Amino acid sequence: MRKTLLLLLTFFSTIGLAADGDTTRVLAHQNTDLTWYKSYKDWAVFPASSSNWHEITLRYTMGCASGGCSDWDYTTLVNLFVPTGALDSNVASIDTISNNPLTIDTTWNVFPVKERVELAKVITPYGGALSNDWSRTFYFDVSDYYPLLHDSVEMEVFYQGWSSGFSATLEFIMIEGKPVRDVYQVENLYRGGFNYLSPTQFETNHMPARTLNLDANATQFNLKMAPSGHGFINALNCAEFCEKDYLVYVDGQLVTQQAMWRNDCGLNGLWPQAGTWLYNRANWCPGDRVNIYDHDLSAYLANASSIDIDIEAYNYTVPSGETPANYNMSAQLFHLGDFNQNLDLVLDDIIYPSTNDEYARFNPICNSAKIRLKNKGATTITSAEISYGLKGNTSWQSHSWTGNLEPLATIEIELPMMQLSDWQSTTTPLTFMAQIERVNGQAGDEINFNNRKSAQVALTEEFPSNIRFELRTNNAAAQTFWKLEDASGTLIASGDNLSNSTTYRDTFNLSPGCYMLLIGDRNKDGLSFFGNNDGSGRIILRNIGGDFFNKTLNPNFGTEIRQYFTVGYGIGIDEQLTAQKLNWEVYPNPSKGEFTLFLPQEEKEEIAISLFALDGSKVFEASEKLPAEREIKLALQHLSPGVYLLKAQGEKGIYQERIMIEK
Repeated sequence: MRKTLLLLLTFFSTIGLAADGDTTRVLAHQNTDLTWYKSYKDWAVFPASSSNWHEITLRYTMGCASGGCSDWDYTTLVNLFVPTGALDSNVASIDTISNNPLTIDTTWNVFPVKERVELAKVITPYGGALSNDWSRTFYFDVSDYYPLLHDSVEMEVFYQGWSSGFSATLEFIMIEGKPVRDVYQVENLYRGGFNYLSPTQFETNHMPARTLNLDANATQFNLKMAPSGHGFINALNCAEFCEKDYLVYVDGQLVTQQAMWRNDCGLNGLWPQAGTWLYNRANWCPGDRVNIYDHDLSAYLANASSIDIDIEAYNYTVPSGETPANYNMSAQLFHLGDFNQNLDLVLDDIIYPSTNDEYARFNPICNSAKIRLKNKGATTITSAEISYGLKGNTSWQSHSWTGNLEPLATIEIELPMMQLSDWQSTTTPLTFMAQIERVNGQAGDEINFNNRKSAQVALTEEFPSNIRFELRTNNAAAQTFWKLEDASGTLIASGDNLSNSTTYRDTFNLSPGCYMLLIGDRNKDGLSFFGNNDGSGRIILRNIGGDFFNKTLNPNFGTEIRQYFTVGYGIGIDEQLTAQKLNWEVYPNPSKGEFTLFLPQEEKEEIAISLFALDGSKVFEASEKLPAEREIKLALQHLSPGVYLLKAQGEKGIYQERIMIEK
């Protein structure tokens, strides 16, 4: 069963029991406008604490506010409030009862003290040029926060922006089942935005060493860090534009060191933007998430008394009237039990093909798939077998992986899909599916419902076979390079060591298939960017003869731009698979020209056969009586290599299929 829980203002839904693998959805902050620097609060209604959750995902959808998006990159924080059990008060009113002698009556507001716990941190884009209906979705694994996600929970989106604005929608996707590890305590170590004046000042006032008081039931400990640096008024451009590390000490011993840096902003999935979107920054990029780092400290904390987190030192003097640079820190310690599963390999995500906003740079695609696996059990994974393909395609493929995947580690695996037949389906929308079949040599593992995943497929464009490629370099041509590859990665053409402000033209006569055109920039600032003095270039694709075709690629692409396209066919609904419902079949396909048409149904009339080129012209026709073996041989070796549409009509209808003649 599937249950959707909707929270409208203070409306509370009734929640029933669920079975392992079932999904419950909880909503809060439905398109809440974020228009000024402040806290925006709402209530979410979760199932009771007696429920068990194997996985909880926070789906954070950011959009434009009602009046449009802001021009600036601001921090947004998703927090929940946990009552501490303490009470506090403030003065509500003061009334003068008597002046002689002076007698004052004071009214107090008494309220419970709550602690913020950060779940996610996302930076808004330079959004001035975005349409009002723009949105982008981010996914965060918040499974280990399950002890805090029950009954009624006050949720906060804190918008650190000084202009309007953006919007926020929060959805918690909760999968019923035994947790990966029992969570005994979620402890804030450090939380907030802290000005950095000197190492001593920062560590003494904001991030001093913390005394540890470990839960007696815990056997494992995970440190979760989400740091981001902001401001750059000093000569080092710190904290925003300088790469610094944080260092974790346990009882004075250095146990881990992590760079607070994003060096991939030029590959931002939201591009281009109106500002300096492609500059690398201190663990964030405009319009993207702040990275969260997990550190397993189990081996260090068993008998420890203190933990200390320091930021790599740098010194500067704040100019008069200026605001210091600062770090927005979230450091949490999770007190955990042992793994509840011994063998549990998870199909964690599909990177491509996918319509997920976070993977926009890699999609759409037409030559392969990529999935991410995660080990959620206690046993190291050394082998796995994955089956995959499009829903509605009867010919799935299988891939065997071997390696060494430690507990809680992830790995990304490329799955080849280079044939036209791999991209055929009888259903819409197109859906890619993958499933783990075997783990460490055995069928399945201890939890089956997390062994499969699906993703919607975006269609690549279909280009003509004869293409003229035109590249106009800017004034920094030494940074620019390009290449054209087929589905197997074979290089067809390339360009490098180019001259400034020069137009290069190449022509390609491409056979049917899938192709990838890549234009890259070594300085990660594309062919056109306002923040440099390199000038502007252009990228244009046109056809040679035939119907008009013109494709211009945006030169403000940052690190690189990849254009996948097909020639001679389009991926998607395929006539062959639709006809297979009638049990008609043609094979082998592709072939060098010899095909067999097999019709298992009884046919009393002649079969009329026609073959059409992709321009619609008829290149072959025949009329055949169905022999006893119900196979009709087609000899098409005289035709040029390429993709053709075969039509065969009998008394039960028309059978259609794309066939490919190879060289």
